[in-house]
Order: sequence, then structure tokens, then C-alpha cells
Amino acid sequence: MLVRVFEAETMPLALKKVKEALGPDALILSTRTVRKGGLGVFRKPICEVTAAIDSMEPESLKESSPEPAEDREAVQDELTYQDLWKQSQQNHSDGYPSTNHNSKHPDEDNLKDVRNEIDELKALVKQLAKPAEPAVPQAIATPRPQKPKASAEVREMRLLQNELERLGIGGEAAAALEQYAWERLSPRQLGDPQGIREFLAEAIGRMIHVAAPFQTGPNRQKRVALVGPTGVGKTTTIAKMAASQLLRGVTGVTLITIDTYRIAAVEQLKVYGEIMNIPVEVVTTPEQLQQALKRHRDKELILIDTAGRSPRDDMSIAELTTFLETADTENHLVLSATTRDRELTDIVKRFGRIPLHSLVFTKLDECEQCGTVLNISLTQQLPLSFLTNGQRVPEDLIEADAEAITGFITGSHREKAV
Repeated sequence: MLVRVFEAETMPLALKKVKEALGPDALILSTRTVRKGGLGVFRKPICEVTAAIDSMEPESLKESSPEPAEDREAVQDELTYQDLWKQSQQNHSDGYPSTNHNSKHPDEDNLKDVRNEIDELKALVKQLAKPAEPAVPQAIATPRPQKPKASAEVREMRLLQNELERLGIGGEAAAALEQYAWERLSPRQLGDPQGIREFLAEAIGRMIHVAAPFQTGPNRQKRVALVGPTGVGKTTTIAKMAASQLLRGVTGVTLITIDTYRIAAVEQLKVYGEIMNIPVEVVTTPEQLQQALKRHRDKELILIDTAGRSPRDDMSIAELTTFLETADTENHLVLSATTRDRELTDIVKRFGRIPLHSLVFTKLDECEQCGTVLNISLTQQLPLSFLTNGQRVPEDLIEADAEAITGFITGSHREKAV
């Protein structure tokens, strides 16, 4: 018996190789998926099929013919009974002396054998000409070997993949977590739902990158600007940040707004300033911004609120860049966690003309899935600085740390709240 191993990117391609090399009567001994080539998450899965054929099979089934199946059928159709009869007579004369050299017609039995042989050849050619079916082959008569370990791992990876999908983790983040699980967990561990959740909590915590907290002091002024699209909650977030820093003992805090597009935003920030007893400045030009910064050079923390800009409005983003490029600000891009990953990626790309320090995600309380926080931070290679999960000031502002973010992504923060 001839046994061979075939590899291809997909199972249908692997089965096609088996049929071309060994013929349709080949026996499928085992199938499995292996990973070859590359490093880490870049190793690609390859389908491996082990097949066998009886060594007594015709040579035409062992090696694939370079001719198309249609050409083989056409050649076979061109054979005539007379041609085969001549070959038969020649073979007969080679083995036995002929007693009648003048005979011109075969006897009835020989002619019947020739016809049967041609019918069998035509049927065989038609069978070989059929394309390989893209389905898994039917169960063969011989006993199937024990399912390889790799197949169990591939099957159990579905549990991990389902959990990642439930959490909203995709793209590079999902691929990295799947590769890490493949290398670290056994098939039994991959099949344990509770074990999968614990593994993800630990692995996600390792992947999260957070920005350093504000460092302020009497002779160390910190300037922070919040930028981002419209409707993400920049004004409320900056008020939360101011209140949080006051509660931590930072005495010198000033709010500056360049959001003159919305009168309500200016009035809202002034109300927050009166409640917290901190100054609020309204500026409309880069020159006015510089003057306001000089007036409050003795303050420890300057928080700058900006107008929401459409990511596709290049002129407005360029104008905002002009405001901030000479202000020496630490720019935090504010994003809504309710936005789809595709749009968030585009927003980060378009606001990237402004030097970005970190990301702030808002409206986590409105999300069923928070995996997008990890997806965008990882793919855009920007750390996380703050999260918000409500409207309360300042209670619903969370300074980013790996444990808190992991809790939102895995949903464990809801369990603790209950």
C-alpha cells in the first residue's frame, strides 16, 4: 500500500491533490490542521491529509497526468475496434503461433472482450474528469484512526473564539490572544469555559498600555487638551478631570475653551468653573490662547476644551492644529466606545496630524461590549489615559489602569457592581 501526505491552504485543495495523485479510490487515513512558517501570530494554518492507495492500482491513478481530463477522453474516443483488434492480434501472434494467417475477422468472443475493455476505459476517463468535490469525503470502509491531538486543539479553539466575539475583541488583538492561548493552553484547558475566562482576564491585562498619570507641581505646569469628533463628551470629560484633580489636592487649575461653535458648551463650562471655583477662559484665536496661557502661568494644571471636529473636515482639523502647535499641550483624543472599530480607526488616522499623546474612551456605560477599547489602543499603538462610564462629575471618570480596563472589557466590573 502506498501512503502519502498532502498539504494545502484549504481542505478542498488538499482533497483535490489526493485525487489527482492517487485517484478517486484513495483512502483518507487522517486529516489535521497544522501551523507552519512565520513567527507568532503570523503562522498560517495548513490542512494536512494522509491518504493511501493499493499498490496494485494502475499507474495512471498514482501520478497526475499533465494532460487535461477532456483531452484524455478525446484520445480514448479515437480508438477504434479495428485498432484494438490489430493490437490484440499482434499480442496473440507474439505469444502463440498463428494457424490461420489469412483470417480477417475476429471471433465473436474476442470482439466482445474488446468492446468491454473500451467501455471500461471510457467510464474510467469520465470519472477522472470530474472535478474534486469541496466536501469532506464520506466515511471509508476501513477503521478510522484515532483523531489527532491537533484536531482537538482546533475544535476547542472555537470556545475561545466565541468568547472573544462575545467581548467584541477582534483584529490584531484577537489574533494575538488566540496565538497566546494556542501556545500556552492544553486542549483540556481550551475546553474549560471558566478557564478560558480566567486566561483572557490575565492575558488582556498584559496587553493593555496605559499612560502615566498627571505629574504637576508648583514649578511644573501641565497643559492638557482634549480633541476629537463631535458628540463624544469632551466638555463633560474635561470638567470631570478638573474636579478629580482638585479632589487630589491640585490647587491651581484653569479651564480654557476654544469651542466657540457651540454657545451651550461655553456656558456649560462656565457653570462647572463657578461650582469648582476655578477660572474659565474663552479664546477664539491662537494669539488669545497664548495670552491666556501667560496669564495663568502660575497654575499647576491647564485643561483646554476644543470644539468637536468632523474627522473628514481637513480644514477644521488644520485650524485646530494651528491652535495647539505652539501651546505645548499634551493632546488626548476623546472617542466614544459606542462607535464601530472601522470608524474609530479612521478617526484616529485623520486626527493623527495633531500629535496625539493618548486615548480617552467615553460612554462605556452605554456599551454591551467594550472590546473596542483594546482593539483600537493596540492597533493604533496609543496608550489609554481615562475612561468615562456615566454623566456624574467627577464620580464617573476612571483614570486608566490595567485592572480597571480589563474589568470593563471582560464584564467583571458589572459583577462587582452587583
